[in-house]
Amino acid sequence: MSIFERVTGNAQVNMQEQLQQLKSNPMSMAQQAGYKIPDNLAGNPQAMVMHLIQSGQVGGPMLQKVMPMIQRLTGK
Repeated sequence: MSIFERVTGNAQVNMQEQLQQLKSNPMSMAQQAGYKIPDNLAGNPQAMVMHLIQSGQVGGPMLQKVMPMIQRLTGK
């Protein structure tokens, strides 16, 4: 299940709109999807992703799916 499906409960979402929301407020989107991220990481998407990986909340196949999106968002 994608982060968008977790947030909306719907597989039929406007991906462009959801991507824009993720870009504008990644902390809120992650929390709505049920991920636990410390408030002090709110302004640092890279630290948020590292926290999710290190805490075991994201890994394996899910990590492989989101890495291309993360790379596009960060430009790396």
